[in-house]
Amino acid sequence: MVRVEEAPLPVAKDDEAVIRVLWTGLCGSDLEEYLHGPVVATPPVVLGHEIVGRVEVRARDGSGPREGTHVVVDVVTGCGSCYWCQRHEEGLCPELVVTGQHLDGGLAEYVVGRASRLVPVPDGIDVRHAALAEPAAVAVRAVRRLGSVVGKSAVVVGGGTVGILVAQLLAHSGASHVILLEPAEWRRDVARALALRAEWAPSAASRRALAAGLLPEHGADLVVECAGVADAVRESIQLARPGATIVLLGVPIDDALIDVRDIVLSEKQVRGSAAHMWDDDVRTAVAFLASGVLQVAPLITHEVCLDEAPLAFERLAEESQHVFKLLVRCASDTGATATRTG
Repeated sequence: MVRVEEAPLPVAKDDEAVIRVLWTGLCGSDLEEYLHGPVVATPPVVLGHEIVGRVEVRARDGSGPREGTHVVVDVVTGCGSCYWCQRHEEGLCPELVVTGQHLDGGLAEYVVGRASRLVPVPDGIDVRHAALAEPAAVAVRAVRRLGSVVGKSAVVVGGGTVGILVAQLLAHSGASHVILLEPAEWRRDVARALALRAEWAPSAASRRALAAGLLPEHGADLVVECAGVADAVRESIQLARPGATIVLLGVPIDDALIDVRDIVLSEKQVRGSAAHMWDDDVRTAVAFLASGVLQVAPLITHEVCLDEAPLAFERLAEESQHVFKLLVRCASDTGATATRTG
């Protein structure tokens, strides 16, 4: 259940700033929590992890941006001392907490964030576009997980927000061919408006034939799965040529059956990609948004105010609504409110 309620102002630690939330994006993982949760979240909790806001109260220790600075809030926090945290891999920390899943997130008027990891939003960028920095960071990390993409052919499976961002980054990074496979025609239209090659065919076999006809003879060097369904995982591996690299981004509700023989005998590399880092991924994503490498205006299809957030989840769940990225406008002149699940 998702509800709007009055909540006390969040209490910041010495190294945390209080952020007045301007916009928070809703994504597929928020929808999964609404429809099937708890999946990852630990309710009762305020959802929302795609957050852009303004520093209202600077951290008491003096770290991070000053009051009034527009910032993207980093949402991935490890313990800071374990094996993975010491190697700058906090997303693998056994004690990982994610703002908006384990800690109260951005579907509120105020949120706290570690001050040193707040990423300033450059002047001149539409602050609404900066709300897409978190999914853009997911795309940045996924493309980094592929290694060098220069001169290589790529297939992106799934043309949602992250899939389109991945396809844009692959094209910018020098991939020779980029094909986006997406079943929904309205999503393909958005991708094509962004100069991406978006295609579909009715069966897995026909999609493999379609991709084969559009790619160099050797096939797909790189495949990125962004659909988050079990069939798409299996198909992504099938689409890859022998020796190719596949990065899996989606997290299916159901287990995926994959052909291990194909992976082993064809020496395909399958890599997961999940939690992003504030400096390597989020800061890079903000820079790409500011420079125009990532075009996101066509992806923002719906905007609602915070009081309408519960209804926004219903709209997000209806495919007929053609929702791409839904942004929640959180700032207001009233007292603190929050949209809580639990």
